[in-house]
Amino acid sequence: MRRIREYLKGFLAKGQIGPGWYAILTGVVMLYLAYVLSSLGDTDAVAPYVAGVLAITGLWSLASGALRLRRDRLDRVRS
Repeated sequence: MRRIREYLKGFLAKGQIGPGWYAILTGVVMLYLAYVLSSLGDTDAVAPYVAGVLAITGLWSLASGALRLRRDRLDRVRS
């Protein structure tokens, strides 16, 4: 996971991936981790709660990225 994050950070620093897409990708990864953790409820009592927090944070990150992309597109159209 660390390698993927550093790889995406490199794209962000070079301007190849925008902050909106970075937030969207982060949200997708958080939702995936929430899905994986939710299946561990039989072996770990706290896993479903952590999965819920990750799911909420992932949804927030997705929404934030989508709003940022929309705002950037509107700024490009206006200028």
